[in-house]
Amino acid sequence: MELSLDYSQMENMLNKKDHHKAPLYEALCEYEKSKRTSMHVPGHKDGRVFDEKGYDHFYDVLKIDATESVGIDDLHHPQDFIAEAQSLAADAFGADHTYFLVGGSTIGNIGAALTLCGPGDKILVQRNMHKSVFHGLLLAGAHPVYIAPAVESETKAAMVSDIYYIEEALKKHPDSKAVWITNPNYYGMSQNISRLAESCHQAGVPLIVDEAHGAHFGQADVVPPSALSQGADLVIQSTHKMLTAMTMASMLHVKGQLINRERLSQVLGMIQSTSPSYPLLASLDLARRYLVEKGRKELTKTVKRLEQSRIRLADELQSLSIWEGSIEVHKRDPLKWIISSKTGTVTGYQLLDLFYEEGCTAEISDPRNIVFLFSLNEKEEDIDKVVHAIKAVDQKLLTFPANKKPAKEVVLFAEEGTLQKPAVSLGEAFHKPRHRVELEETVGRLCAETVLPYPPGIPLLTPGEKITKTHIETIKQLHDMGAYFQSPSDDTMKTLFVIK
Repeated sequence: MELSLDYSQMENMLNKKDHHKAPLYEALCEYEKSKRTSMHVPGHKDGRVFDEKGYDHFYDVLKIDATESVGIDDLHHPQDFIAEAQSLAADAFGADHTYFLVGGSTIGNIGAALTLCGPGDKILVQRNMHKSVFHGLLLAGAHPVYIAPAVESETKAAMVSDIYYIEEALKKHPDSKAVWITNPNYYGMSQNISRLAESCHQAGVPLIVDEAHGAHFGQADVVPPSALSQGADLVIQSTHKMLTAMTMASMLHVKGQLINRERLSQVLGMIQSTSPSYPLLASLDLARRYLVEKGRKELTKTVKRLEQSRIRLADELQSLSIWEGSIEVHKRDPLKWIISSKTGTVTGYQLLDLFYEEGCTAEISDPRNIVFLFSLNEKEEDIDKVVHAIKAVDQKLLTFPANKKPAKEVVLFAEEGTLQKPAVSLGEAFHKPRHRVELEETVGRLCAETVLPYPPGIPLLTPGEKITKTHIETIKQLHDMGAYFQSPSDDTMKTLFVIK
C-alpha cells in the first residue's frame, strides 16, 4: 500500500494553519523592542558587553540572543511561542508532533536511542549509520543487531538494504525494539520504505529514519517522498543541511502511537542544553516559514535548472562522469551531484583538492566520488560557476598519465543483508580495559575504539566489533588515499586500541 502524499494533498493540508507567522522569531523581535535592562544571563547583556571588532557580525544577533524569560517560552516546557512554532513545523512536515533541536541531528539520534532502548535491549540497525546513532545506543546500553547495507554498483555508495533482508531480520529477532535506517544516504539516494514501515507495524515495532539529508523530501513533486509520508514513526532531519536553518538547528518528527512521547520529551530535556540558543530555535521557525511561503516553488525551479545543466554536462564531460541514477535506487535527490573519474584512476580525495583549486568546495569526498550539494534556490549564475569548475577539472584530468591503474575497490561493509551482533555490546566495550596494538596484530581481536573515516561519519569499526583482515586492508587503503579519520587514537593509523 502506498502511503505517500502527493504535493497537492500536502498543500491542501497546510491551508489549515497560518504559515505566514513565525511566532518564536516574532516574540524575539518584541523582546528586542522592549529594551528592558537585562539582569540575567547571557553575560553579553543583549550585546552591551562584547568584543568591539566582533560587533560587525554579531551585533544584531546578540539583540535576540535571549534566554528563558517572561514572554519568550521554554524549550523544555513549551507552552507559548515555541509550542506554536513546533506545531506549525509539524503541520508543514506532516508530523503529529515536532521537537526543535539545537544540537543537530546528533541530539535527535541520541534522544531516539535513549527513548527506544534500555540496557540489554535489542534493536535492528542499518550498519551504515552516522556515528551519533552508535553513540546513542552505547549510552542506552542497547545490544544492536547490524544489517549490512546495499551498495550501489556505480558509485559504491552504501544505502538501505533490500527490504527482504530487513524483514528476515525482524523474523529472526522478534524481540527487537525498533528498526532504524538511514534514508536518504549522504549521496541523496532514497529507497521506497512504505513496505518496510508496514512490516514494522505488523511486527508491532516502530520504524526510525535518520533523514538528516532529506528535510526537503516531500516538499515538491520533483524530489523524493518523505519518510513520514511513507509511514515512518520517528524521523530526524537536519534542517540546517538541506533547508535554511542555522548550523546545528534540526528537527525531530513523530507520527503515530508507537513512540512514547512523554519519555522522548524527558530524554530531550536531559541531553539538550538548559540554555538553548534562541537564535537557532528562531531560525527553525523561519526555515519553516520560508519553505512554505517560497521554498517549495523555488525548489521546483531549481531542480529544473539543475537537471538541464546536469544532462548537458553528462554529454560533454570527457574525463569525469556525473551520476544519473540507477535501477538500484528508487529516487535520486536532484540537489546532489555525484562526480567521479570515468577511469577510476583519480580518487574522490584528489578530486576534492582539484575542485578546491577551482574555487569550488564539495560536500563530501570518498575513495571514488565527490558530492556537490545545492540549495532550495540556486540561480543560473551560481549553477554556471559549478559547471565551469567541473569543466575545468575535466580538462585538467586529460593531462594526467593515461597508463595509471584504477584504484583497488575499498570494501567498507559485509555482504548485503548480513546480520552481525557484536560479541560485546557498545557500552560494555566502551568501559572495558583496553590496550594499544600494532594494526596488523589486531586481526581477530575486539575493537575498543571507533574507526571513523569522515565525512560521512559512518564508522568502519565500532567498539565491540571483531577486527578482520578486510578491516586492516581498508584502513591502510583509506589512509594511503588521504582519507581523514576523525578523532583516532593514532593519527598514523598504524595502531588501534583493542579490548584486553
